[in-house]
Amino acid sequence: MFVYAAVLRVNSGNLLVRDFENNQEVLVHFRNARNFRPGDHIRIEFNGQMTHSIPPQITAISIQRIPHPVPPSQSRPTETRATVLQRRNNSLLVRDMSNNRQLAVNTPHAHHFCVGQRIIVKYDSIIMNNPPEINAIDITTVC
Repeated sequence: MFVYAAVLRVNSGNLLVRDFENNQEVLVHFRNARNFRPGDHIRIEFNGQMTHSIPPQITAISIQRIPHPVPPSQSRPTETRATVLQRRNNSLLVRDMSNNRQLAVNTPHAHHFCVGQRIIVKYDSIIMNNPPEINAIDITTVC
C-alpha cells in the first residue's frame, strides 16, 4: 500500500507528513528519515497497518521522493474493500478496511446495501472532502 504525502517535519527516526489523499497528518517511522527535508513530496510504501492515535502512525517499508504531489493517473479503476457504516440517499458511508478510514461512496444504488455489509468498491477518482468521496463504478458484496 502507498501513501503520497508532503514532508512537514523531520526527526531522527520518523517524519511527520501530510497525506495528499485526505489532508491528514501522519507520523511515519523510518530509519532513514534524515534523508528527507520539509517540503519534499514522497511516496511511502507500508503494509497497510495504521494506528488509531492522533496523528495516526505507520511504519514505512520504503520512501521515495516524487516530482509531483499526486500519483500518476491509473489506466484501470482502483479497488477498495470496505464495511458499510451508514446508508444515505445516493451514497454510502463506509470504513475502508485497508486503512480504517471513512469514505463516502457515491452511488445511485445505495438502497441495495445494508449497514454492516462488506463490499468491494471499484472507482477511478477521489474527491478530497471530509470524509473523502469516491464515485463508484461498480460495487460487489463480499460473502
